[in-house]
Amino acid sequence: MWNINVTTQNIHLRIELLPLFHTVTRYEGILLFSSHIPRGKNIAGFNPILKITENSIEYDKQKQRIDDPLKEIDSIISHVNGTAGLTGTTGLRGSEAGFLGYIAYDYKDRLEEPHLYNIPGQGLIGDLYFALFEYYLIYTTGSRNATIVTLRPSFRYRSRGLEKLIATIVRPPEIHQPQKKSVYSGTSLPKQKYEEAIKKTIGYIKAGDIYQANITRAINGRTGYTPEELAYRLYYSNRIEFGVYAVIGDTHVISTSPERFFKVDGNTILTSPIKGTIERTGKGAINRKNKKTLLQSEKNKAELAMIVDLLRNDISKICRIGSVKVKGFPILKELYNVYHLVADIEGILFPEIGFKEIIRGLFPGGSISGCPKIRACQIIEELEKEGRGLYTGSFGYYSFTKTMDFNIMIRSLFLTKGDFIFNVGGGITLLSDPREEYEETIYKAKTLWEALGLDDVWEERYCILEKKQRFKD
Repeated sequence: MWNINVTTQNIHLRIELLPLFHTVTRYEGILLFSSHIPRGKNIAGFNPILKITENSIEYDKQKQRIDDPLKEIDSIISHVNGTAGLTGTTGLRGSEAGFLGYIAYDYKDRLEEPHLYNIPGQGLIGDLYFALFEYYLIYTTGSRNATIVTLRPSFRYRSRGLEKLIATIVRPPEIHQPQKKSVYSGTSLPKQKYEEAIKKTIGYIKAGDIYQANITRAINGRTGYTPEELAYRLYYSNRIEFGVYAVIGDTHVISTSPERFFKVDGNTILTSPIKGTIERTGKGAINRKNKKTLLQSEKNKAELAMIVDLLRNDISKICRIGSVKVKGFPILKELYNVYHLVADIEGILFPEIGFKEIIRGLFPGGSISGCPKIRACQIIEELEKEGRGLYTGSFGYYSFTKTMDFNIMIRSLFLTKGDFIFNVGGGITLLSDPREEYEETIYKAKTLWEALGLDDVWEERYCILEKKQRFKD
């Protein structure tokens, strides 16, 4: 059933961003990208020929019901990875061609025993989506050398012309019009309510329910920008290592995530949580002070240490005894608007571990849920009062060569027919200050806010003016 012929070819081309985003839209594709990262990885899939959602698999012009999508994905990869399932594979070694897709944060409900969680999913898009594509474009940032991988499965599918696809990607860029506007509609937790949620979280910590929880809020509105224009504006907005531009039904997904959830290469798994944030400005003296403050902050280092401990425990379930190591703590990560603290945790997987076991062991990511994880997720539901959807879920690839790389879906924008929504938040510990936590969400939202061309909104910006006035006084 899963016999697939694969051909690869190396080509030399100049990739134009706006046409590339347009091509992703036109061919119902997914682009995993990096920007401002030397030799960064970029993988695009065009024209899906097989789709897996939470309850179904769709191929050969048919849709069949399935009970376990993670098991189905593992089964297809394992079969295709065998010599009988994959032919014409010269040059495929090291390629990222395979399943591209995501698991939404709200999918956590299906990974634990029933009735642990009460709030239904967000409903904007499905909670799980993975696809195989007819064509893959793979290249490194800044290079004009690329690889085209073409899949020719034994089942029926609608083929699209490769020459026409490439011509669309390399055509001259369209005129960019930066004068469009977006309109702010509101936030799920205004300043007072968000600070109250932080205080309640601290109360749960004092009561011994949890050690830490990640509390977020949604910002929404309408925009006059096209998804391609917003992707273009956000591409240049920051140092993005795990970016996404994808078309899922009527929804466009744009992520500028700097955080890796996990990477699997051979039998090694790596996870790299981010915890601890401070503003980065255009002034060198302030930046040097802020970096020193972040690296010496007991609150931020304690927050990172708690999540490192949680993730060490998580990956220990699927790794050989004694193989789990903390490779770096803390690591300073520099973005354009903020500094973060990061840690790397690595382990050696048991031989029988597949995608299903990894997701069941690690999902959702500890850095965007809390510790202990299940109780933290319950408190998040209580305080946020709505599902998160794909936000703080994970997007990435699972290749035919069994390599995997998935992000944490933060700094992410979701657009449906002109409506937009994005979330911002942070990790809360016993040492958190509610006012400062709200201010931190403003800094994290800055690049999304500016890309949307939103006018200053008092509800969202006055705390910055308040802070400046406090320093002045």
